[in-house]
Amino acid sequence: MICRFIAIIVYTAISAVTALSAENGSSGFTQRDFGRMIVNQFGWSEGLPKEPTDRDYLVILGGKRIFRFEAEQVYNSQTDNVTLRNYALYGPFSGTGWLMGVSQQTTANFSVMLPMTGEYSLKTVIKGKDFVWKVADRELRGGNSAGNFSEVDLGKIWIKAGPLQIKATIPPEGAIDSFMLVASDHRSIQPFDGWRFNAPLTALQMAQAGVALMDGYSQLPSDPQGKVLRIAAVDAASPNREAAATTANFLGPFTARSWLRAGHLGARLQIPLTVPELGYYELRGRLMGEQLSGSVNGTAFSLKGKPYLDMLNLGLFRLEAGENLLSLKLPPMGGIDVLELSRKSSSPQDVMRLAGVSGSPDRQVSSDEALNYIKTIREKHQVRK
Repeated sequence: MICRFIAIIVYTAISAVTALSAENGSSGFTQRDFGRMIVNQFGWSEGLPKEPTDRDYLVILGGKRIFRFEAEQVYNSQTDNVTLRNYALYGPFSGTGWLMGVSQQTTANFSVMLPMTGEYSLKTVIKGKDFVWKVADRELRGGNSAGNFSEVDLGKIWIKAGPLQIKATIPPEGAIDSFMLVASDHRSIQPFDGWRFNAPLTALQMAQAGVALMDGYSQLPSDPQGKVLRIAAVDAASPNREAAATTANFLGPFTARSWLRAGHLGARLQIPLTVPELGYYELRGRLMGEQLSGSVNGTAFSLKGKPYLDMLNLGLFRLEAGENLLSLKLPPMGGIDVLELSRKSSSPQDVMRLAGVSGSPDRQVSSDEALNYIKTIREKHQVRK
């Protein structure tokens, strides 16, 4: 199940990148021009390297804010008094190697590029106690006494997009495998079928990207032809010893043949969401628990629940045709009965009406029209604030 999901994500990413080089015969104002215009007009170009590629723009437009760095790839090999190792002395490691400190305190200096501004958690895979990480003029401290590599969350810090210097003070015999900067994702900005940078920009594609900029897909009407898809968690969830099926009815009514309830330590469930076509779907679920969290295809959500089964709104998600993946964390003694998926309309008329774009959906857009449209959105809407 997990392998199939990973394959879907990899295939989707490859397809999106491949599409950038497709349709080479196009001319005029392209989707590439529009994507770059969005990044520049909203002041996000500070997260671009000096010579940006299409991929750099796609990262910013995509909105995913989990950035992982392998220590051996970003340290200063000329000045840092550390040793590069490539064997599992302290357990499994990622990348091609890891950095070993010396018998006394030393430092490692990392140079990375952060594409997007935000409040990030600094998560490190390290061995040793009393690390000090200096990031954006702040110090974060932490470590572990496990004797092997383990992940340590050092805390949160506000970081601006752009080149970033990080200095890690390593305790005697300490080691660093990798580190991550993690923030909540922005909603992806793209035409409905994804970016095809070499293709001309049409009015419909501009409208679709505009609705994404305005974070307005939730305002679209429900698909008049769409049916509510119902999924019973007890039947669809991957086998898991952390939750058990029950027919107890004193914690609220349920509609499936039984519902899943977590044990005293909580439970992490993986539930496939299979839909017939690409679209934006409202996801609701009959759930129980004080705090519920998870992700859909990597897009995180978090909400407060109740001490009994109740229908809750998990959010609006872009789902690919076929299988998608819901990862759900239930608190101790939490539960789940059913999930419901309702598709939003994607008709050109509904999208263009919401976006404020007129004319034929297929007409090509000029640079001046696109620029005026972006400026109108910037003046009237809060975008990625």
